[in-house]
Amino acid sequence: MDVAEKRHWVLTEVSLVIKGRDLHPEEITPFLDVEPTGVRSPGPSKWDRPGEIDGQWRISCNERTSRDVHEQLDSILSIAERKRVELRQLSEQGYDVTVSLFGFSGNDSTLALQPEELKRIARLGFPLRVAASMSER
Repeated sequence: MDVAEKRHWVLTEVSLVIKGRDLHPEEITPFLDVEPTGVRSPGPSKWDRPGEIDGQWRISCNERTSRDVHEQLDSILSIAERKRVELRQLSEQGYDVTVSLFGFSGNDSTLALQPEELKRIARLGFPLRVAASMSER
């Protein structure tokens, strides 16, 4: 491989995630007036990490939407910006609201966010969670 060639994360997924011990997804959907791509009721689940019992509401963009992580992030941030007031209300009620970015990184791969993307996230005031799988794809 050419030294100058950059490898990027693959199979990325960007999500807006709302979590809480007493979060009931069926209440979040009408409040936000947005259909989620995934929900989880509170309580133990065989599919989550041990000890993970929070209810969860999420909307995600992945390779089925776009292979470009910047397009995925723009889509999620656009929704979050439109629903900023409602998301802040949920945060004030004690729910965790995060923008989550996941991908497969492999050796020497990079993920670079643009300054404008970081500004948009900062203006929202919610944490950015970045998680990578190091298994190569």
